[in-house]
Amino acid sequence: MSSNPSRRTALRLAAAGGGALAAAAPGGSAAAAPAVHATPPTVFDVAAYGAVGDGTTDDTAAIQSALNAAGKTPGSLVNFPPAAGGCYRTSGLAVPGGVAVLQGQSCLSAANAPTTAALTGSVLAPLTASTSTLLAIGSSGNGAAVATNPHGLIIDGLGFLGTTPAGSGITGFWAASVVDTSDVTFRNCRDLYCDPPGFKGYPTGGKGNGGFVRFLSSGTGNFFSVNGRLLFCSSYGAGTFLLADGLSAAYPGGGSTDGQVMGCQVNGHNHGAQFGPLLAGAGGWIVLESHFSSAEGTNHISYGLAGHPWTLRLDGCYFDLIRALPVDCHGRGLQAIGNYFRALSNSTAIAFGPGLATSGSDPAAVLTGNILDLNGATTVASFARFDGFTAADFPTKAGGQYSGNVVHNHGAAMPKSWVGQFVDSKAAVIPGTSSARLQLQEGPVLSA
Repeated sequence: MSSNPSRRTALRLAAAGGGALAAAAPGGSAAAAPAVHATPPTVFDVAAYGAVGDGTTDDTAAIQSALNAAGKTPGSLVNFPPAAGGCYRTSGLAVPGGVAVLQGQSCLSAANAPTTAALTGSVLAPLTASTSTLLAIGSSGNGAAVATNPHGLIIDGLGFLGTTPAGSGITGFWAASVVDTSDVTFRNCRDLYCDPPGFKGYPTGGKGNGGFVRFLSSGTGNFFSVNGRLLFCSSYGAGTFLLADGLSAAYPGGGSTDGQVMGCQVNGHNHGAQFGPLLAGAGGWIVLESHFSSAEGTNHISYGLAGHPWTLRLDGCYFDLIRALPVDCHGRGLQAIGNYFRALSNSTAIAFGPGLATSGSDPAAVLTGNILDLNGATTVASFARFDGFTAADFPTKAGGQYSGNVVHNHGAAMPKSWVGQFVDSKAAVIPGTSSARLQLQEGPVLSA
């Protein structure tokens, strides 16, 4: 037997992180690779720069001083200790290049959500009703100052409260805006009432034109917001949890792309995630193992209203109650695999907009292994609706694979309005068919 460790053993040892991996040397001896010791980052504490965190004092200048000092030390960390008075009030902060991490410890409790929720710990909140954004990451315009943007920034554990000291919401308010900046990650962050859509019990707010985090791109030269990430974040009462779009009509080449949402809990929103809703295409995003629930919301996912996005993957998510459409798709390349949809009063789980047909495009989608679970009293027409396509022209003008999607009317027989799993814009059934570009199979339809 060879004295060299097997590849599997080598990978196991490397994953264990138990020191340097020994590599076999000639003659059977092992030469240890030199150990690499990471240098701890320089820490800048906002309290040391005068931030009070009593819930009323304007801490903008103190926190910005800490950020500016940290920006002069590449790879630095800015620490937000839990605020003694519940939150740090600010009129808006800008994160300079050089800062690597914004770190805090926040806690979102919602014993009686959505009417009652509390956010404590390392929390940023608006100073007045004129505050539009708490955290500005990256420069806007033509991208000339992108070299100073904090590419690779991690925001870890911070909370974002969207109400004024008087407790009112702010229309159009965003917790954070990322512009022309790549690899920005929000991890273990929480938002509460960031431009809430005006639900009963929530503070007065807007109708979804603000929210938690937006990634914007000017698209000038090579300046884009790419590889944005929301990991293990939670949200209650956001107008929009995530927005990815262009910067403005003046820069039509924008489009925030290739991002990831993973392990997030999103409740009480108007829109869960909007990909390219107005100005530019936002393709290449992946939404994994996240939970969206909002009985009064408009959409959990909206995709491809603007631009020409290429793909969106929804994998292993739980799409709970929603007033309108769980997934409103207007772009090509939707991959919805292994998701669970719990219906409220929806006519369908996924709808493809008519623009695909009128522009000469087909959905080119993959819908596989999803479950639509009705509540026993819901009137539902179909699992997927293809607006702009008729049942007659669908086999020749549409492409994709739609198979193995289960519809279950939990606790009752199927409603009388049931038509079929896949319907056209007139709710006429699209029968099972197949071609070189299309595979469509009726899945199981289950009653109690």
